[in-house]
Amino acid sequence: MAIFWRYPGYRWLWSGQLLSQLGNAVFSILALWEIQLKAPVMLSIAGLAMTLPTFLGVIGGSLVDRYDPRKIMLMTDLLRGLAVFCGLLALVNPHWMLWIMIALIALNTLGGAVFSPAEMVLVPHLVNAEDLTGANGLYSVTSQIASALGSALGGAAVVGLGLRVVFGLDMGSFWISAVTIALMMRTVAAPSRQPEEKAEADHPSPAPALWIRLREGVATFGKIPVLTRLLPWIVLSNFAFMAAFTMMPYWIHHHLHASALWYGLVDASWATGLVIGSITAGSFRRWDLKPVTTAMSLIVGIFTLGFAFSPWPPLSALLMLAGGAANGVTNALFMTILQRVVPAHVQGRVFGLIMTLFGVANPLGALTAGLLLHVLPLAWSWLLAALSVTILALNMWRIKDEFTVLERHESPQIFPG
Repeated sequence: MAIFWRYPGYRWLWSGQLLSQLGNAVFSILALWEIQLKAPVMLSIAGLAMTLPTFLGVIGGSLVDRYDPRKIMLMTDLLRGLAVFCGLLALVNPHWMLWIMIALIALNTLGGAVFSPAEMVLVPHLVNAEDLTGANGLYSVTSQIASALGSALGGAAVVGLGLRVVFGLDMGSFWISAVTIALMMRTVAAPSRQPEEKAEADHPSPAPALWIRLREGVATFGKIPVLTRLLPWIVLSNFAFMAAFTMMPYWIHHHLHASALWYGLVDASWATGLVIGSITAGSFRRWDLKPVTTAMSLIVGIFTLGFAFSPWPPLSALLMLAGGAANGVTNALFMTILQRVVPAHVQGRVFGLIMTLFGVANPLGALTAGLLLHVLPLAWSWLLAALSVTILALNMWRIKDEFTVLERHESPQIFPG
């Protein structure tokens, strides 16, 4: 947590995002609950609203490369707060309520498709290079904490608060986050751009140039071995883990023959492990990046494989805890790799493309899990996850040149506020 106090800009950004994600999580829980009460068939539409806008992440990344990512983050949160405010006003017509909530879910996801590449580009400019791994680990905790607290508070909000109060809280969380981003902007300058990038930003070119920039980002993606060798296996593991966790309740009931209590405990064990791993990731910065990332990926694969064959709920929970912790460290380390090896002038587009690939993998994993429930053995998704993570580790070990670049990376300039 020393990083949190050492860098004021990072502190403002982290605090604001924790608040906005918490407000959005509470809203999502309440919205999905109201939808299933009044029209369960519309849950599938809500699910599409939560996933389809992520496919536009590559376009959001192109905007990040073209304009100041700080201002993009500020405008995104201001506009999301405004959208919730408009939804609050529209609640005067109760017949619109379900469609309003689905529209807001889609707009929030779309905002995230623009916001996420911007924050990935900006974080390395908020901390020094030696603290980047720890900063990435701590930053990833925001979504995990927000998800856990938001689920609990969202359930309580269904009982104790009205719909309009939750709308107001969500709106306020976005606008308070915008204030923290404005305060963060005082501590760090806009990331520098190549001369041609600056000229294009000052004199915007016609719309077709956007597609040219997208192609440039894809071309750059294909020239970086860290991405071409590792990312396919990361996307595959995301697909497999999403399928596995989608069927987790069924797995606990039919494979472990345990109750809903154990489902909650096993699921919470994974989340707890992620938090532990994310928080402690900074302690590995003194070690060589390649062996640590390789080892942690192998550990995730080993504990995932163990979970697939575990016959006892307590053992399954322990395996989830250990695997989640190793996965939290791996995520932070890989984020550091991306921020250091991707050229600065195309980072937004490359990160946006990565977010888009993840956006495709997650809903496909959930859909495939249901379709193959009675076709393949129940353990197929856990075995695929273990295999993909193991292959990821082996490919990580084979990469050489990029890790030399990491050692030569210089800290971005920090502007204390």
